[in-house]
Amino acid sequence: MASLKKISGESDVHTPTYRRRNAPAYESWRRDDLYHLAQKRGIENRANMSNEELARALSRAQNSLS
Repeated sequence: MASLKKISGESDVHTPTYRRRNAPAYESWRRDDLYHLAQKRGIENRANMSNEELARALSRAQNSLS
């Protein structure tokens, strides 16, 4: 049976649950890549952050876009 969203043409892509479920796994990224993405996202104090801190900051920034 088709869901109401599919019938109406809406997409699950724009729901916060979909974004969290399909968010990138920043924990497995290299520090260089995390740093450059943090720079693009405007995360402050990124130079002093560890990989784990950068990953958490990027995840928070991703969730705030929801």
